[in-house]
Amino acid sequence: MKRVFALFEIKSVAERSVAERCAIKKGDVVVSINGEELIDYIDYAYFCAEEKLKIKLSGKNGTRTVRIKKDAQDDLGLEFTQPLLGKKRMCANKCVFCFVDQLPKGMRNSLYFKDEDWRYSFIMGNYVTLARISKSELRRIIKRGVSPLFISVHTVDENLRKTMLGNHNALPIRRILKKLAKNGIRFHTQVVICPGQNDKEKLEETYKFLRKLYPAAMSLAVVPVGLTEFRQGLNQISPVDKDGARQTIKEVEKWQKECFNSSGTRFIFAADEYYIKAGKSLPPLENYEAFEQIENGVGLMAKFMDEAERALESCECSERNISIATGEDAYPFLKELADTISGKCGAKIDLHKVKNHTFGGGVTVSGLLGGKDYITALKGKELGQALLISANSLKDEEVFLDDVTLIELEQELDIKIYPVRDGYHFAKLLAKV
Repeated sequence: MKRVFALFEIKSVAERSVAERCAIKKGDVVVSINGEELIDYIDYAYFCAEEKLKIKLSGKNGTRTVRIKKDAQDDLGLEFTQPLLGKKRMCANKCVFCFVDQLPKGMRNSLYFKDEDWRYSFIMGNYVTLARISKSELRRIIKRGVSPLFISVHTVDENLRKTMLGNHNALPIRRILKKLAKNGIRFHTQVVICPGQNDKEKLEETYKFLRKLYPAAMSLAVVPVGLTEFRQGLNQISPVDKDGARQTIKEVEKWQKECFNSSGTRFIFAADEYYIKAGKSLPPLENYEAFEQIENGVGLMAKFMDEAERALESCECSERNISIATGEDAYPFLKELADTISGKCGAKIDLHKVKNHTFGGGVTVSGLLGGKDYITALKGKELGQALLISANSLKDEEVFLDDVTLIELEQELDIKIYPVRDGYHFAKLLAKV
């Protein structure tokens, strides 16, 4: 990999920071730390966690070396002229279930980019397949101790995995995961279930393999495939139905008991969508443990409900007319909560179910609603004095996936809108809006 030292040109030095005390200046370029050239943010973050640093700098007056002693948690206080991760790495897979391939035309360009960058997996929790990771990059992950990673496994049947990834050159996932585990790298995993392909016996095979890698393999999320109505020309995939959801839940909960009895963790978790599709109650809150797979929709609804209910016990709700708009999945849970609140404090809460026309198909989660979906569902309706929506619907500074802004939505509906971040925030808003 080419080293691009210009990445490490210093844009600014924070006042009273470690770097300022050591006379590091704006315009200096970090050439190496502790004798090693830097490739990107991963290297920089790794060395910044050290207590003793020898930083080689290039400046107007040539090169010099600065020696630093600091606490491991202390930040150097440097801002650089360029992003330290450089260009994003594009996915080479053509997964049969890829959500990007199912997007409608005319959406924001960034949504069509398929990311496959283990660095963002570490920093932001993005899932990656590692299907074409080079030996040098794998060595760097191990050398830098990059943990935890978030890895899309889908199946450990290597031939089936290649088919599902649409990549017959995909590297063997079993070998990669064993190597990571052997070298102390931890990772969370996921399986996107395509009925008739990687469920049932194949899911059991995947679970058993990953379970043997515990504690390096920290958890496994089982997620139903998301299918939009824009699948023309793509592989035929059946959606997860009620019977399939019930069967998967039965298997997952059986394996959870095995894991909990042997190691004190349930390890494998089914996404909330499975319980909703199955028409079953969500598991108790403690069953989700540390909510490490919440970005996969595992325990998201249970956590929100628990936060809201506990916060509302000590919160005085305003006696005003408030509307809540949500997706089809969350609707029954929020309906129960809204009825409880109305009975407790007399607030009038109107709950509105918003159908997803942006993606269509079986997409029913609030996080994928477009601004136009809200307009279609709510335009012309009496919404009271304020409207609450899920903050998960908004991306990139108050913009919906279809590029409608929050301000534009407020103007269209002629009402003040409050995006709700979590259950505590929900209770707080009910008390003040």
